[in-house]
Amino acid sequence: MICLALGLGILGFAAARKARRCHRGYGCGSHGWHGWHHHEHGHGGWSGGGFGRRGLYMALSRLDATPAQERAIVGEVDRLRERLHAAKASMRDARPDLAAAIRGPSLDDAALGAVLGRVDGATTEARAAVTDALRNIHGLLDERQRDQVADLLDHGWFRRGGGPGGGPYRV
Repeated sequence: MICLALGLGILGFAAARKARRCHRGYGCGSHGWHGWHHHEHGHGGWSGGGFGRRGLYMALSRLDATPAQERAIVGEVDRLRERLHAAKASMRDARPDLAAAIRGPSLDDAALGAVLGRVDGATTEARAAVTDALRNIHGLLDERQRDQVADLLDHGWFRRGGGPGGGPYRV
């Protein structure tokens, strides 16, 4: 499960890098990136203006996901992002307590233990969110799509040059 999560993260990262190159006009034809799920889902993807949603749709296109699968997977990813954002916020809220524990002439072990308990809780919630999302996405994919994801995790998402080494100048 963790491998699938890492793989989906790597796939999304690679797709975002490809989307960024295409958006800047590098090797994507005369029209660049425009038009591919562009008008349907907005210009900047998720908040922050990045290529997150575009990268996700590129990955789903590569897997030949059905529209129903796309909607369900995007919903899972949105729920995952919300849960991870909440976990991150609870970690951020612990910063003043950590500062107070460190500020004194000696380290306040009780305050440090409370802060670390909050960190453990946020980490547990993030892990549960990733596990739930992976389990649900895994259930949405058919056998061929799961094999594709596994192969892409094993060998990488994008290959330049078509060769096994990833390009003519790779060693």
